[in-house]
Amino acid sequence: MCVKSCIAYTGPFVDLNACPLCSEPRYDQFCLESSSGLEKVPCQEFHTIPIGPQLQALYRSPESASCAHYLRSESHCMHAELDHAGSLDQYSDVLHGMDLIKVFEDGCIDENDIVLMFSINGAQLYAKKASACWIYIWVLLNLSPAERYKKKRVFIGGFIPGPNNPKNIDSFLFPGLQHLVTLQKERLRIWDAVLQREVESKVFLALITADGPGMMHVTGMVGYHGKHGCRLYCGMQGRREHHGTHYFPALLKPLNYNVSGCTHGDIDVKNLLVPSRKRYHENLRIVILSSNNSQYRTRCLETGISKPSIFSGLDPSSTLRLPHSAGSDIMHLAALNLTDLMISLWRGTIDCTRPDDKSTWDWAVLRGDVWQDHGRAVAAALHYLPSSFDRPPRNIADKLTSGYKAWEFLLYLYGLGPGLLYGILPDRFFTNYCKLILGIRLMNQHRISEVNVRDAHRALLSFAQEFELFYCQCLPTCIHFVRPCMHSLVHLPHEVL
Repeated sequence: MCVKSCIAYTGPFVDLNACPLCSEPRYDQFCLESSSGLEKVPCQEFHTIPIGPQLQALYRSPESASCAHYLRSESHCMHAELDHAGSLDQYSDVLHGMDLIKVFEDGCIDENDIVLMFSINGAQLYAKKASACWIYIWVLLNLSPAERYKKKRVFIGGFIPGPNNPKNIDSFLFPGLQHLVTLQKERLRIWDAVLQREVESKVFLALITADGPGMMHVTGMVGYHGKHGCRLYCGMQGRREHHGTHYFPALLKPLNYNVSGCTHGDIDVKNLLVPSRKRYHENLRIVILSSNNSQYRTRCLETGISKPSIFSGLDPSSTLRLPHSAGSDIMHLAALNLTDLMISLWRGTIDCTRPDDKSTWDWAVLRGDVWQDHGRAVAAALHYLPSSFDRPPRNIADKLTSGYKAWEFLLYLYGLGPGLLYGILPDRFFTNYCKLILGIRLMNQHRISEVNVRDAHRALLSFAQEFELFYCQCLPTCIHFVRPCMHSLVHLPHEVL
């Protein structure tokens, strides 16, 4: 790989002797010169761990093979319930979603097959340092939700060392995905220690997951600040500020607003388009057929697609296919994105665009002594929680910018907040906040009933609509309050189904 992490020498780069992006040499020049060009020592390497042998090892053990039979037993129970009642009463696994149920019904997966989820992210290897490494993993959906996320059950797919973020992630994924394609074509031969016989398994890739920046790289979409920035590709069009370049998913058209390309009317959040494979492939074709750079940039803006995804090279019958295979991201959404947005509004630290004036923000109540007292109240809640409650709450006023963890943010905003902010937030903002609490709590249950999904849907749609009315007030200077997380939020209930 390139010493600056630009590319891996795979696929179209396999015969190059220098990085096409930064011109750094591929091989150690001293070794080349001293051996008259015979000894080629790579300056830097990355590592791929093929998924096939890892799956074979899992099924070879009676204990882990028994765990991997969850898909076999669950699919029988699921189809029995569907045949009897016509629908599922509860959703407790990705296998219960309509997308995968249809795959089972179409015969693309049977009880002996492997169902995988792909995930990639940067890893912070050292405290207080930027991510110096990227890791991608495979999660086996044949295991139950209680088993599949344990460390010993997660399969490492590859390591992409630093020192920088990779500029062409596809080149690093190429060996692992080429191996996956081969398994999909030829099937994987497995000795099942429970059945005591060899089985041939088709390997089906159900989901591709990543945070916002990572998803942009693997799906080929423009990213969350694009005009069509929805990670699920619903087609909703964003708006931007007069002199800004970032688009925001504002539902309501601001007053006295005339920004070119953003003057569409109010959007009914109850009637958002569902992701469509047909629309995605039609738009991808439009981008690919661009005749010059100017036309390409225009078409990227209008379609929300910047390139074909390397995952589009998989056998269509062995994956859910984009955009359906690109899942939501409830962890970053609920624990980090929404908490950052709401806290920055209540503290009055979010960017203020002139002529807007922070002194008019009646929601910005967590300032000065009120913020310090509030932080102490959060820490004091420790005495009212059981000792088994994982990470104890810390003073958020002191620790907000120094390593506050995702679990602490979850506990703060959705657990302690409704009690500690009662009487501090003005009534209409507090009531609006409680709708967010209701929706997120329902969405985070291990088992979600159909009634819960409907209740969460109503609560989150109401929260999103009121948020723009209360905080943005249809002002062009407040469009940036409607961050991408506000749009992702309203998709969550449908994503459960």
